[in-house]
Amino acid sequence: MNSPVLHIMSDEDVGQIRSGSLGILNDVGIVIHHELALRSLHEAGATVDQRRQQVRIPQKLVQECVKKAQGLTTLAGRCRGNDLRVQPGRTYTRCASGSIYLIDSETGTRRNANSADVEKFTRLQDALENLSLCGGSPYPSDVDQRMQDIYQIRIMLENTRKHIRFQPFSGQSLDYIIRLAAAVVGGEEELRKRPILSCITAPSSPLRYSREQVDIIIRCGKYGLPAMLGSTPTMGATGPVTLAGSLMLQNAEILAGIVLSQVMNPGAPLSYGPRMPTMDMRTGLSAWGAVEFGLAAATAVQVGQAYGLEIDTYGPSTDAKILDEQAAIERTFNAILPALAGANIINGAGVLESILSVSMEQLVIDNEMFGMLLRMLHGINVDEATLARDVIRTVGPGGNYLAHPHTGKHLRAEHFLPGLFDRKTRAAWEKAGGKNVVTASKERVTRILREHEVPPLDKDVTRQMESILEDAKKHAISSSK
Repeated sequence: MNSPVLHIMSDEDVGQIRSGSLGILNDVGIVIHHELALRSLHEAGATVDQRRQQVRIPQKLVQECVKKAQGLTTLAGRCRGNDLRVQPGRTYTRCASGSIYLIDSETGTRRNANSADVEKFTRLQDALENLSLCGGSPYPSDVDQRMQDIYQIRIMLENTRKHIRFQPFSGQSLDYIIRLAAAVVGGEEELRKRPILSCITAPSSPLRYSREQVDIIIRCGKYGLPAMLGSTPTMGATGPVTLAGSLMLQNAEILAGIVLSQVMNPGAPLSYGPRMPTMDMRTGLSAWGAVEFGLAAATAVQVGQAYGLEIDTYGPSTDAKILDEQAAIERTFNAILPALAGANIINGAGVLESILSVSMEQLVIDNEMFGMLLRMLHGINVDEATLARDVIRTVGPGGNYLAHPHTGKHLRAEHFLPGLFDRKTRAAWEKAGGKNVVTASKERVTRILREHEVPPLDKDVTRQMESILEDAKKHAISSSK
């Protein structure tokens, strides 16, 4: 079990940001485009300007709602053996969610992802030992655009036993996705007990929640699905250019989401999801690989730790377009900083070019990096067994520990053994083909997809899922007329 070791800001600095966020909500307020939510917030004690749809939330209401929110929880898998109990002081990992492109393994070029890619990418996530849960990437482009999120989850439910964290397009599409998940676990009541999905929804910075975003929060609370509130102000564009200012804005937006959730569904499970890129003023683009991105993630973890919620933040993010040195350096910095700060979930595995694209080879490389990261966070065990006093006496001066039973007993717990990175001599490496890590990762992708099998769903379940998809198609067709 690891504890936070990186404190970039002082307690006084963190306190200023938290109190400043409360001041923003009380004095400036937040726009919420949802009539039912506005009425409910007014009844709960917020000040509502109906014409502007602007809500000012008093400090007392924020504090009450934070206390009601369900924090660290169990993220159930399709199979009970894959249930993930998020524990304080532990770090878990996942792929990013929401990408639309794939870097083709054969050509190395970027293209739109299709349903077959979603199936392969999901099976890879299921197989990789250092990924704790799955992220919903990528969306399939070979289906009706209005239903890409529904098809994505249908494919993922068939191809992983792990928990899935994804980003639905709307509350309406989430209804169909909930029906799919309920079919898999045996009904809506069982889904409430064992949520195999959790949703990502994000306010529109600065200080606005759309109708669709609020619908997702309400539906998640109604069905007991954890909702990750992923505020994403871009420093210098949709948030202040200063890290402290954007941290304060981001925290205010997440606190507003907590209030929304708890006013509508008290006790609903929530996740604190900060991610804060910078605006590169030379290009006008958001920089997800900037060192400030990792710095913002680590400091946001400090800010969020007071609220008792799971904290899910980006780690290995990059602006690189290919698997190169830029990708490696940016990903490493941005993963280590929030991990050392104590984030519960580090996400971003497998993504490139500011999370627009995914790569199967990058996913495999990130799995290796996560293994190293988790070993680092575990730290050093100091007890009688690891101090090895008796072993040192037995071996004595000039001896050798290689054959001693103590070495075999403790080797795997003490040392990370890479499955992808090379540690052979140059001669042995050359004899094995002299492969770089990208080539080695391609081979591992091929091997996993050839060998790894996920137990199929029951035929009755797949028939139910087909029926649900047909209903979704009919609705999509009728709503487009």
